[in-house]
Amino acid sequence: MDFTLEDIFSSIDKASNTLPIGFAATRIRYGEYPSVFKGRGPDFYQVVEYDPERHEVDQIQWHLMEPDGTVYVREAKVTKDFVVVVMADLSSSMLFKLRLLFETVGNIGMTCAYSQDPVGFVGFANEVIIDEIPRIGEGAVDNVLENLYGFFEGLEKDGGGPLKGQADFAKAFEFVSSKYVNKQCFLVVVSDFIGAEDFIKSQLLKDVASRHETVFLFLDNPAEFNVRRWLWRRLRMKNIETRRDSVVSVGNMRELEQKVRAERKRVRNRLNDLGIGEMVLEYSKRGKHYERLVRFFLERQEMIKSGDMLV
Repeated sequence: MDFTLEDIFSSIDKASNTLPIGFAATRIRYGEYPSVFKGRGPDFYQVVEYDPERHEVDQIQWHLMEPDGTVYVREAKVTKDFVVVVMADLSSSMLFKLRLLFETVGNIGMTCAYSQDPVGFVGFANEVIIDEIPRIGEGAVDNVLENLYGFFEGLEKDGGGPLKGQADFAKAFEFVSSKYVNKQCFLVVVSDFIGAEDFIKSQLLKDVASRHETVFLFLDNPAEFNVRRWLWRRLRMKNIETRRDSVVSVGNMRELEQKVRAERKRVRNRLNDLGIGEMVLEYSKRGKHYERLVRFFLERQEMIKSGDMLV
């Protein structure tokens, strides 16, 4: 890998104050879960000035009254009755998107840490590889990133490179569905979704989306298809999913890129038909991918508040 774990830690931040999660409908959950609740709680959060629009009178801490009559209340944070689960594709097609993968997982995790939401992690390729149970706090996010980095670092040391085999979305979703059968989750699926067309049409996705609110984040690195024509006329490449050698002319690289993007467009259209939120994140050294993620969460939050997401 051409980046260190310290590089990742220095480049991640919370993508919003809270993830845009809906609440309880028959198919998808709608309505906001505020992170700070009013009244007693297990985890003290802060003392704030009394606001009659947010607080009850019996929350006032009268012993903290200022001489000018200003009164305060105590606020606490509490674990919600949902968890956030990041499902990350670790298959070979993610080779050119590893840094974007790490930063996306980190930014989502930091958002959860800020809003005190428990976040879990499921990494998969042709099978489930990493399963981190949901935990609260920055330490949980650090642990996920450290284990993820260690996993890829181990592959490089063994000379194996990225994982072989196409990402098995059905197997990963069956695992999550079984593990969280008694919980409602906010699933954030992170992948390039190459080869996912059949799964997107499956009943399994419909069933999972009816139980758990689901968002798909498409990772993209435009540089993946950029090849200097004056260096090579033909390339010996490995198929990004089967890992078999094949010879690809430079002139066909554009055709391959167009094929991948056409498939992605079909997948995105299908997700929109299902009412599943989605967006594309393109890596940028200037951090524009992070800005796009922030805007996506903010826009989704506004849609939830306005009721535009109701179906």
